[in-house]
Amino acid sequence: MPTGFANPSLASCRPVALHLAEEISHRVIDEYTEAIAILSSAASPGNVAAEPALRRAVDRLQAMAEAHRCLLVPIAEEFIDLGHHVGKLCSSLSRASLVERGIRLTVATDEIVLDAARCWRVGLIISELVRNAARHGLKDQQGSIHVTLSKGVSSVSCVVRDDGCAGSGLPAGAGRRLIRALTAELGGTLEWRSTPRGSVAGVCFPLVATSLAHSGIG
Repeated sequence: MPTGFANPSLASCRPVALHLAEEISHRVIDEYTEAIAILSSAASPGNVAAEPALRRAVDRLQAMAEAHRCLLVPIAEEFIDLGHHVGKLCSSLSRASLVERGIRLTVATDEIVLDAARCWRVGLIISELVRNAARHGLKDQQGSIHVTLSKGVSSVSCVVRDDGCAGSGLPAGAGRRLIRALTAELGGTLEWRSTPRGSVAGVCFPLVATSLAHSGIG
């Protein structure tokens, strides 16, 4: 993960990045361990399906790498299309782990241009919400997850829905702390509710950047 920043505004990413490092590292290890297991199976003597399995492993490794690349702290100050950023991230997440489980991930978005530091935060939030939807909402069973990004007059809304079993609320643990801390740094609000058709998580934050709160992970 990059350790240098182009200017003071991007340096504000660092407090969260430090807390994220361990969590992301554990995920990288778990995901690559899974891919290695696929390769090990393909290498078994007499396995006629070796070539397709090896190709499958390569594709998943590439998708995992792309997803983690999207979650790196930005090192240049620029304005980018949030929808494009999130779309690329969700495509990588889908190919890395969701498609094989029969989980369909779709994204619908308005044209929303934000600075790289806030796009990074939104990407991390959505990554966590998608993982939670797959694990806790769908319980790793077949189903669908839909991400919606919409721009209002003065705010941006990010909603992640699943059509699984309605949960009792935001799951406890590191994921919850990350989502809440990142939402606070965006100056936004978080809503999590259950419906008869699944769970809905929404984050709303100002369209125009305000001073980022340095709340840390609590």
